[in-house]
Amino acid sequence: MAFHVEISPEAFDNLDAISNYNEARSSFRVAERWFNGILDAIRSLNEMPYRCPVTEESADFASEVRMLLYGKRRRRYKIYFAIDEETKSVRVFHVRHWL
Repeated sequence: MAFHVEISPEAFDNLDAISNYNEARSSFRVAERWFNGILDAIRSLNEMPYRCPVTEESADFASEVRMLLYGKRRRRYKIYFAIDEETKSVRVFHVRHWL
């Protein structure tokens, strides 16, 4: 069964900041390609979100926090999200760079 994927305003702010950084360091085209790629990765959570591991940080929260990795080498990013089985939704709440 497919899940509905929601991206929080905070996560959109994270994506926007990373995209702006990529544009400043490279070009609009590179930033746009990265942005579209990470959005595709996030959208893929609508199928099998349980494929992603539970994070160590999950112990600090009331609900289970999972993480999807995106990118290669020094351009990897962590996408943090939670799954709500009742509403069949996935909520992405934070995106950050990871070395």
